[in-house]
Amino acid sequence: MQKLQIFAYKSTQGQTTFGVLRNPHHVAVLGLEDGQELAILSPPLPSFHAYRELEIWKRKLRGPAGRLRWLVLGRRQQLPRLQPPTGTAESALEVLARIQEVLAGRLVPERRLVKLLRDEGYWPSQISCALDLGVFRGEIAQLPGFTAGPWGSSTCSRCGSQKARPLPCGNCGDLHCLICLECSSVGEHRACSTLLARRGSSPNWARGTVELSLAYELTPAQQTASAELLDFWGRRQGRALVWAACGAGKTEVAFALIQRALEEGQEVLFAIPRKDIVREIAQRLQASFPGVEVAAHHGGQPWLAPGRLVAATTHQVLHFYQRFGLAILDEVDAFPFQGNEMLRFGLERALAPQGQLVEMTATPSGPRPSRVITIPARHHGFPLPEPEILVDKLPPVGELEAAVLPPAVVDTLAGTDCQWLVFAPTIAACTALHKALVQAVPREVGLCHSKLESREQMIDAFRSGLVDILVSTSVLERGVNFSGIGVMVLYADHPIFSASALVQMAGRVGRSAEAPTGTVLFAASRRSPAMGEAVALIRELNEEARRRGLLVHETTT
Repeated sequence: MQKLQIFAYKSTQGQTTFGVLRNPHHVAVLGLEDGQELAILSPPLPSFHAYRELEIWKRKLRGPAGRLRWLVLGRRQQLPRLQPPTGTAESALEVLARIQEVLAGRLVPERRLVKLLRDEGYWPSQISCALDLGVFRGEIAQLPGFTAGPWGSSTCSRCGSQKARPLPCGNCGDLHCLICLECSSVGEHRACSTLLARRGSSPNWARGTVELSLAYELTPAQQTASAELLDFWGRRQGRALVWAACGAGKTEVAFALIQRALEEGQEVLFAIPRKDIVREIAQRLQASFPGVEVAAHHGGQPWLAPGRLVAATTHQVLHFYQRFGLAILDEVDAFPFQGNEMLRFGLERALAPQGQLVEMTATPSGPRPSRVITIPARHHGFPLPEPEILVDKLPPVGELEAAVLPPAVVDTLAGTDCQWLVFAPTIAACTALHKALVQAVPREVGLCHSKLESREQMIDAFRSGLVDILVSTSVLERGVNFSGIGVMVLYADHPIFSASALVQMAGRVGRSAEAPTGTVLFAASRRSPAMGEAVALIRELNEEARRRGLLVHETTT
């Protein structure tokens, strides 16, 4: 761990400047004017303590009393004028150029940067000198692991959270070194850590034509949304929301906007909550933009992956710094982004100054921006299946047996030929419901949840028709397509089922042109606000699709 020392110097014009250094002898390459007074104000300190003490010294050495203190310090701690060893300044500039290249658009822990440069053959003394020079010049942003706030509060510089715990640290030796509890999923972050960053190179990329290759045509609703996104970009409106029906193809409508941003020399981020979807979207982006280098950032991938078009999980966005002229956030309603202030903080910091943000969702919540772009209909022109609400007494999960299942539930599942995807709120409820349905319904019933090792095999069996009824937790809420199914949500009033989750579950029905209709049933002991909101959102999209003449097959439903 590299410690920092606080210094202050007074120019010949009497102006006092403060800073931190890894080594006091690095002042020889900072290019300070001759005749200045310079003093080292602290011993080597971990970054959090150094920056906290720095603010205290700034207050001490300003004003009339500060001038008197400065005279005393100047006599006691003033450094002699140092001359850099031959070649030191040139070496520092060379290493600094490499550091700037690595840091462009990134927020990187110092230890990670140093490891990279050491592997490239640079010596630690060269690296630390170049870092001090870059920070002093303002060409590199340097942040302590945590920043001190009022009333003893501390804020993580990486994720903006104040959820921290003091624990013994093997790096700095402090028995009470803060560790962030919020962003630990992307690596341990301590108060003694030092973060280094630099604004991205955008818009310094060459402007020019970017090829967009699509193997399909957009639907009329998608074409309209794509044109609206281009208008949003041209008007510099800052933030837009794309509200699309489940299965309407919201990802594709952003491709023309991505093309425009790339042609204007911007870097583009496509952020998605889940790692498996990042890999998929990176492949789609590479196929659609064959002349552009695409980088995929998710856990287990190299952090230095190059590319001006970036697909990343929302957690990986924490590693970017003022880089992207355009950021597209898909599935904004999904875990873990929904309601997560840490990830919102990282996304805002990843945007370049004046960068624009497009959020995509099937279930908007909270205040909507001034620019809302809707894709209310699927490609086949049928309306979205609107859920029916069945209010009937359901037994507690612990008492769930075949004999106490509501007759309406049993008759619906047993009396139709179609397959059913039946959602339950918890693994316990899912397991109990599966056992009850096996006894109550004369059809093949399968089970699926996150703890089931054979989950993928069960999904394949359901897709191939070997299983008639698949009981699942919300693990199948999104990201899967089954043709010709119905959906039933039991205990739909459970707190775990938000309006967003219910809309996504309903959205599993009617996605294909071969089977564009189907039944969605919300079964619960009471009608919850989330259930009502979910039905209202789906109806609102259908009504807009009617107004715009997009439901070309509605009479057949």
